[in-house]
Amino acid sequence: MIDRSRTSDILSIYVPSFFIFVGMGIVSPVLAIYATSFGVSFALVSLAISIYAVGRLVMDFPAGILADHFGRKPLMVVGCAILSVFAFLSATADNFWLFLVYRFFQGFGSSLWMTSRTTLLADILKPEERGRVLGYFQSFTLIGQAAGPTIGGIIAESWGLRANFYFYTVAGLISMLLSYFFIKEPGEAKSRHGGLSLPKGIVKRLLVNKGFMFAAAASFMSFFLMSGVRQTTLPLYADIVVGLDPAGIGMMLSCITIMNMILTIPVGYGIDLLGRKPIIVGSMIMSALACILFPQANSFILLCAVALVMGVGSSGANQAPLAMATDATISEPHGISMGIFRFFGDMGSLIGPVLLGVIADGSGLVITFYVMAAIILVNAGAIFLFGEETLPSKRKKSGEPGVPLGAPPPGAG
Repeated sequence: MIDRSRTSDILSIYVPSFFIFVGMGIVSPVLAIYATSFGVSFALVSLAISIYAVGRLVMDFPAGILADHFGRKPLMVVGCAILSVFAFLSATADNFWLFLVYRFFQGFGSSLWMTSRTTLLADILKPEERGRVLGYFQSFTLIGQAAGPTIGGIIAESWGLRANFYFYTVAGLISMLLSYFFIKEPGEAKSRHGGLSLPKGIVKRLLVNKGFMFAAAASFMSFFLMSGVRQTTLPLYADIVVGLDPAGIGMMLSCITIMNMILTIPVGYGIDLLGRKPIIVGSMIMSALACILFPQANSFILLCAVALVMGVGSSGANQAPLAMATDATISEPHGISMGIFRFFGDMGSLIGPVLLGVIADGSGLVITFYVMAAIILVNAGAIFLFGEETLPSKRKKSGEPGVPLGAPPPGAG
């Protein structure tokens, strides 16, 4: 284990995450609108969101293997560099298809950074602190997400849509430098699996690991909602139906993140005290409620009010599934485990915008919110009925076996 202090955690993990997410936030209010400037349909606009997820999806498995082979820090640095280069190139695109290529490679770099970052967290966090430390970590990313859309709206109003990608480039470069100078590689990071192939035995164990798979399903749903509604449908609805300008859209999206910021640390403590499962189910129910309410909002004030409801729902949507997945894979190679976990989330990012974009083209933007609510509620019901709690203290109280989740079965390689 590496020596940890609050200062080292802040400089090595929290602050780089802030700059990555402030960059993502800066482009979020204009991404769909920028794509429409090339004169394409809603379905193709959604592809501009999904292609980013395709890039991450392609790299998730390899990133996990590379993190176990080369370590976490090199991938974080390289990932930031790739992200920055192609964010810059996105601003120079002169046609939609070239823009898609650049978005794909942004996703490629994002996967390297996010998978190695998630793996690093799995390395250093103990079960009893995962919820609250992930809460602190999430707070820094949320500050970036909250500031990003508002800053992005102002940037677009002042200098045009392309300027947002230049600012994203700068944010990525700052994160790269901070990661290079302050990340400390865990001493045991490369000890469990040093090869460059994907071991089938480990993958098979993960795919039949109930705790891990329900965590992956929750992550899928969280990313589906974020990319399909928050990044695609909601900005288009606010622009086309309600008539908000980019600055108004940015402020409305920031309301979601502001509520996340207010609740993320209390929710983190709840994850450690109440368990992972109740937080996941409660988050999904509140997110579904927000999707039902958005079509009723026909003004800036009402959209902001419903955005706050969505912020309540999404407060535990990232750290609770990650805590559950880490619990369930305590004895597996962290890089491979987190690569597969992120693969499921990125599948949600890929499918969400495409599916909802097709629905929007065929039935209108409003119906997509109701479809999203139904999908969320079905998933919440499945996790409530069939998911299992992975927090060790809650498993003991419920009388479940004391064998650690994710431990290889007897005789397994």
